[in-house]
Amino acid sequence: EQKTEKQKLSYKDRREIDLLEKEIEALNREKENIVEELKATGRPYGEIENLSRRFTTVSENLQEKEFRWLALSEMQD
Repeated sequence: EQKTEKQKLSYKDRREIDLLEKEIEALNREKENIVEELKATGRPYGEIENLSRRFTTVSENLQEKEFRWLALSEMQD
């Protein structure tokens, strides 16, 4: 018989979850804003390129934060 014992989250971990949730929400909003800006017509190529790079950076950052949030939230279940 295998027992999986979940540990309680420390105060620091709970605060990190709260912070991650806020950061994830903000990054999702930024991603949506970038998509809206990219949909706009008549933008110079350089601006589109910069927005595309920013979109990639935001997406990567978002993924890292979501993985960390998931790892912490699994500890508290």
